[in-house]
Amino acid sequence: MYRTRPIIGAAILAGLTLAATSLPAQAAREAPDRPSLGGETEAPDIAAVRQVQTALASLGLYAGFIDGKLNQNLTSAIRLYQQQAGLKVTGRITDALRDHLDRSLRVSRLLRNLDDTRRKAMDDARRALMAHPATRDLVEDDAVPSADAARDPTPCFDQPTVRCLLAEAFESAKAVTKRDLRDWALGEILAAQARAGLMTQAMETTRRIQDPRLIMVALRDIAQAQARAGRGEEALAAAEIIPESRTQIEALAVIADTQARHGYFKAAQDTAGLLYSMARHLKTPSDQVTFATRAAVTLYRAGDRDTANAALYLARVTVTDKVPPPQQVAAWRQVAGALADLDRLDDALVVADVVNQRSDKETVMIAAAQSAIRAARLDKAMDLAHGIDAERYRVLVLGEIAVAMARTGDRPGANAVIDEAFADAEAIGLPFARSYAVSRLVLALSDMARIKDQPSDILAERFVRARDAAEGINDPRLRGQVLFEISAQQRRAGMAPEDAQASEARAIAAADAIPSVISRVWIHGDVATLHARADESDLAWAAFHRAMAEARRIDNSWARARAMAKMAQTLIDLVTPKTAATADEMSKDSR
Repeated sequence: MYRTRPIIGAAILAGLTLAATSLPAQAAREAPDRPSLGGETEAPDIAAVRQVQTALASLGLYAGFIDGKLNQNLTSAIRLYQQQAGLKVTGRITDALRDHLDRSLRVSRLLRNLDDTRRKAMDDARRALMAHPATRDLVEDDAVPSADAARDPTPCFDQPTVRCLLAEAFESAKAVTKRDLRDWALGEILAAQARAGLMTQAMETTRRIQDPRLIMVALRDIAQAQARAGRGEEALAAAEIIPESRTQIEALAVIADTQARHGYFKAAQDTAGLLYSMARHLKTPSDQVTFATRAAVTLYRAGDRDTANAALYLARVTVTDKVPPPQQVAAWRQVAGALADLDRLDDALVVADVVNQRSDKETVMIAAAQSAIRAARLDKAMDLAHGIDAERYRVLVLGEIAVAMARTGDRPGANAVIDEAFADAEAIGLPFARSYAVSRLVLALSDMARIKDQPSDILAERFVRARDAAEGINDPRLRGQVLFEISAQQRRAGMAPEDAQASEARAIAAADAIPSVISRVWIHGDVATLHARADESDLAWAAFHRAMAEARRIDNSWARARAMAKMAQTLIDLVTPKTAATADEMSKDSR
């Protein structure tokens, strides 16, 4: 006698009905091609009944004997399955029912396998953390302490500091009951803590994350935050304690890239050089290619061209000699993209010929076109852009070409290319992809407008076109983002204040139309950061206070925890937009 497993959720069964939509109409109506209970004169054969009994028992819907005999419990189980799966409720055993049950079992088995894989990954991560003395105490099974329900966050909202915002974020995270959502929020909190230099608190927050895989990610995020703040030794020390080797080398790649992007070129050379050395000793050839190419690109951007070429040579030799044939296309794509990033355009195009899969080749074509733009080979860039089949990618490259043409003084050529790009954008079928493409073209127009030494009427015309085009973006968040950027660029270009104010008013209206309050916090916070980095203090604080006004209205614990962490990150940007600072310095902050 078979006992049931827990009854499968109605949501899963509802999802399984997608498979049923392909059934012929006659089968969907559950034609009784095999008799069953309910007045039929001929019963289904024993094998068919046993199959249905076994399937329903596996799904947790039947608790009777698996004996091939019809009974009332089986009929009730069939009816319940049909009801939950959105089928016609007959209680009969038919070929269509058996086929649907077979698909249900396949999906159920797949879900169990995925869950087993997830659990294995968590167990492997836990073992790795427990095996290293520096990370052993990060793995704890203690319950997360309860939030302080009596706390009053109003003083913090009225006069926010980084410390009080992070404290409120942490208290809010305690109240999140779903573990995965709580871990998500804690991950964003510790990133802010690490940026603020609150490493003790960041490690304590890491200890509260219960998914060991996310602890690995948290350690990587701490290392990245240290690198972003210019604390290279601390960043490497944080990466060094990551016990899982692939996550550790991924952290090194992130640190090196972060250092290069923030102008710490000597530190980036050192970290990327270490990354290159480690890549040489990796056992998996595809990993060797991945990290050797990443090291090459970062070394090049940091100014060490000789070591960059050596790392790229390692990647090419590895693809040729070690990477298995099924993986070679993806590996050559990485090499071709790195060659383009190293401004070795002709070499990149030769390698790109090896890549015959469209999705892989388009990535190479984009990188090659961007390399051609950097080399001022705009005709070649146009040829490469026209070789990109997908409009959503081609549009982005055309926008960059238009800006490059405008900078050379070729106004008619720039206008023709931007017109072509807008026409291609309108042909994009997916709504969000179309909105995103248009938003990038609007920013390209804004970039064209702020080119120096051009007639004021041309400047004004381009800003007007950019603002009007922005109104055609259906996604309110994207629309708000580009309108805020247009407003900022108008101010920086010396346009009339009322023009910039009009763009900002449209941007605020677009932000107000965003349904998600957490998204509204994010957009205003990002605007504050951009203004802070441009030394536009008044505008930065105005955007920060708009974000705080949205954040203080949030009641949901998970959303509030994330919002408070975001506001702490934003406040760091406002107080120290270009240099790192500790939380003690930032506690003297805000207006």
